[in-house]
Amino acid sequence: MTKQQAVALLTINAIVSIIISLTVVMIFDRYRGGVPAAATATPGSGTALAVASLPSATATPGTSEVRAVATYVVKAGDSLSSIAFRYQVPLDALMKANGIDNANYITVGESLLIPEGGVVPESSPTPKQAPTLAPVLTPEGAAVPVVIESVTTAEKADGEYVTISNKGSKGVGLEGWTLEDGHGHAFTFPNLFLWRSGTVLVHTGQGTDSATDLYWGLADPVWQQGAKATLRDADGKVVSELVVGSSANGG
Repeated sequence: MTKQQAVALLTINAIVSIIISLTVVMIFDRYRGGVPAAATATPGSGTALAVASLPSATATPGTSEVRAVATYVVKAGDSLSSIAFRYQVPLDALMKANGIDNANYITVGESLLIPEGGVVPESSPTPKQAPTLAPVLTPEGAAVPVVIESVTTAEKADGEYVTISNKGSKGVGLEGWTLEDGHGHAFTFPNLFLWRSGTVLVHTGQGTDSATDLYWGLADPVWQQGAKATLRDADGKVVSELVVGSSANGG
């Protein structure tokens, strides 16, 4: 190989190296958004010099540079616009603070910064659940303080009724209890809870049941002077007795 051929070969190699270096810088710049630094090479050296400097990395929006008033974690069903509305910030400001290009793309569990100027909504107090007033029955073995207070007789069923009262300090559930007249008639109590000091009237005639009035639904009166009214619990145990026409209670 002659001296001239060697010089030409070195020159070609230098040019190729410069082109490759410039191409790499241009591609890098395209994705980083910076301005490529000029690459220089010594002619005839056969090797391109390294790039003098690379563009500095751009700070990601939504980092420590953003002054935030709150942080919100995206939940299922959220949208960026609904979050912006919740904190009363412009949608574009919320997107800029978090480096979001597409307002339709957020993921559940993602943490978003609410930029300065947003209003943090007041948290609604957790409603306190009212305590359940469950029926409290008298402890086993103690006398049930529910009594037949009186029996009001009448010539027609609609005017006849029995007054039953709770004399105890606790409520009593009466479901399944029965009231008997001693002549084959028995009234069965529905699901009724008699509060302490509460009273319920059991009417012989027809009507609509309520918390204070129950209706047997009979066409004729059943209570006669001298008959015994008997109140039994759901197990059939006698709770109270009263002879019609008297004021004494047994139990």
